Amino acid sequence: MLGKLVKYDLKASGKLFLLIHIIYLLTCLMVRFFYVNQLDFEAPAVPLFTSIVIASALMLFIITAVCICTWLQITFRFYRNLFGKEGYLTWTLPASSTEHLWAKLLSGYLLSAANTVIIAIGILILVTGENVTAFYAQFAPTFTAELGVPLTTYALWLFLYSLAGGICSVIWIYFCITAGQLFPGHRVLCAIAVYFIFGFVIQALSFLILFLSGYFPGYNHMASQGITAAAYLTGTLLISTVLIVIITVLQYAAMHYIMKRQINLL
Repeated sequence: MLGKLVKYDLKASGKLFLLIHIIYLLTCLMVRFFYVNQLDFEAPAVPLFTSIVIASALMLFIITAVCICTWLQITFRFYRNLFGKEGYLTWTLPASSTEHLWAKLLSGYLLSAANTVIIAIGILILVTGENVTAFYAQFAPTFTAELGVPLTTYALWLFLYSLAGGICSVIWIYFCITAGQLFPGHRVLCAIAVYFIFGFVIQALSFLILFLSGYFPGYNHMASQGITAAAYLTGTLLISTVLIVIITVLQYAAMHYIMKRQINLL
């Protein structure tokens, strides 16, 4: 039954997901061939820099929009299928609350992971032109010395981190929606409130732990002690990961309890 639920969720979200990401990849290809490939890095610095900043800002806006659309799909699918009008039918299926929860977690994570992979492919399309790679090669030793590892290696680390962290983001969103169902009225607003409250608490805990561990106020402070940027960022990511994993486990346990004991669609 779990496999059927996951397949149904992916099928319901697949068409819009594919449409959005196909448009994104086509946009990246167009920008690559009609703009990036035409860049002349020997041109005057000011107009070249201005052009690159504007193009980068537009692409960042597009990437952000694609990610938001993906997460809205994941969020709305979870809410409508379990707590909206569809929920009255969903909960009559021969599946336990745990199976419903895991089906949503798996389908949500698969969409999140696919989004991360496609975004990365689009970025690779943009930055792998011969003119860009040749220009970057001039500064690669500087980046490597500053980061402590090659930029490509560090980018791969960040990609894998984002890929693994998707499950934590999915559980966080699902937990907030589920917690919002505990309130008798304005459940959507309460879910949004829970999201921001937890976000604030996590940020406060992160700053406190980073301060106590010596990673705050920032890299400039650590650099004076001979710490590379890669070591600093790896340390902060490790601390944040441990905190997020603990919070994610607690959120999952709370969400599992609520869905098993406290569900009320009225």
